[in-house]
Amino acid sequence: MNQEMERQKSVELTKKLADMEGRRPRLYMADMEEDHSKENRKLAATTFADGGWDVDVGSMETPEDTARHAIENDVHFIYFSTDSPHRVHLTVELERALTLQGRDDILIAVQQGEEKEKETLFRYGIAAVFPKDYPLEQASLTMLGLLMAQMEDEND
Repeated sequence: MNQEMERQKSVELTKKLADMEGRRPRLYMADMEEDHSKENRKLAATTFADGGWDVDVGSMETPEDTARHAIENDVHFIYFSTDSPHRVHLTVELERALTLQGRDDILIAVQQGEEKEKETLFRYGIAAVFPKDYPLEQASLTMLGLLMAQMEDEND
């Protein structure tokens, strides 16, 4: 599937989710550590928005502040892309902060995750871990699929 086809499929899925929930899927773009991924985050925000997501972009903040802002913005997903060696720790702290605030229903995706980190991240409830060069359009489709599955489970 090429990028344009994946983007179109993403737009169709976001419309379907909007029909199910009454609003488009909402994404919070997290920034929890100084690294070299600013351009990657900008590209990701644009790609997700082009795919039909409502995107909120966070500024440099702690995992606790990220959780609070995601809750305030009533997002479905938090997307965290970083090349930081602390990404596992930061992501686990984010998941804990969401859980402590009663919002473990907000899903988390990590971009630039390494294969050896996946098991740990999944164990802590992280919904998706994408390698560094994983296509953003495909990540969007995967995240939409996870969100749809979650919504269907809640409706059963």
